[in-house]
Amino acid sequence: MCLGAQAKAANEAMMRDYEYKLERRERAWMQQLSMTNVEQLQYEQGIDASNLGLANVFSDIQEKHGQLIDAAMGQSQEDWKTFLQESKFGDMKASGRLGRSTDRIGAIELGQYLKRGNDMANKLTDAGRELSKQGAMAASRTRAEQLNMFAGVAFEKHPDIAPPKPVLQDVGAASFMDALSIGSSIAGMAGMGGFDIFKLTPGR
Repeated sequence: MCLGAQAKAANEAMMRDYEYKLERRERAWMQQLSMTNVEQLQYEQGIDASNLGLANVFSDIQEKHGQLIDAAMGQSQEDWKTFLQESKFGDMKASGRLGRSTDRIGAIELGQYLKRGNDMANKLTDAGRELSKQGAMAASRTRAEQLNMFAGVAFEKHPDIAPPKPVLQDVGAASFMDALSIGSSIAGMAGMGGFDIFKLTPGR
């Protein structure tokens, strides 16, 4: 095969390979874009789900806190009724038994009643703090989950580096070299043939 034909065939092969690589790069990029869209959708759904979960946690906390307050108020009312019904100070005062001993009993009973109320208020406060702590922990976990989800979609996607364009051979130059080679061969053959002709031609 002459140099020109070889160069042409090599160029065609390189161009086919180059176009194949370009098509393969484009297909990979389309697939990556498709996966990116899926990942973005999953991220948005994950954020919505985590926010909804956190909202449910805070809703449960508020409901529990409200139940604790209602229970405390109900217990306080029961303690007040019990205090009035079982108060020796009230009985002694109603029977006309007045004096320091009566006042002392009244002060003791009142102190006990107030202490129960104070203990109940402290328990309610501690329970509220514990619920707030649970809410803060839930918010922290949700934040960590969302940051982790964001890490999966934070970086902008880019296509792969394009394949380098092939350096094609100069078909014209190769053909010219073929022509020179052929010309040289013909010239050499003509020179040799001319010498023989002169030798064999009659009269020379």
